[in-house]
Amino acid sequence: MKFNLGDSIWELMLTKRPSGTHFSQSSTPGGKSPLARDDDNTLNTHAVLFDGTKTTLAIASTCFALGVVVAPHVKSGLISLKSKLRRRADETTDTETPVPLTVVAEAEPELPDPPRLRAV
Repeated sequence: MKFNLGDSIWELMLTKRPSGTHFSQSSTPGGKSPLARDDDNTLNTHAVLFDGTKTTLAIASTCFALGVVVAPHVKSGLISLKSKLRRRADETTDTETPVPLTVVAEAEPELPDPPRLRAV
C-alpha cells in the first residue's frame, strides 16, 4: 500500500530484525531507521523489509472472519446477560418493596377535671 504525500512516498512495510536488537533513531522526529543495533548501540545489521499490504489484508480478513463467526455468540451472551440483570433487578425490587404502614390515630392526653368552685 503506497501513496504520495507532497514530495514523499509513504508505504506500509513489515520488518524483520534479529532478536536482542533495536532500530536506530531516525533524523526525522518519531521515526526509526532500518539499521538494527545491539544494546550497546553497535551496528549489527539492516532490517529486512517486506510488503505490508498483504499482511494488512490478511489481518483484516482474519478479523472480519472472526467477527462473523464470533458475533452471534457475543450477541446471545449479551442478551443472556441482559435478561439475568433484569431478573436480578426484579428480584431485588420485590424483596425491597416497603410494607405499607397503618397509621393509628393518637388519642389526646387525658386532662384532670378542672377544679370545682363551691359557694360559701
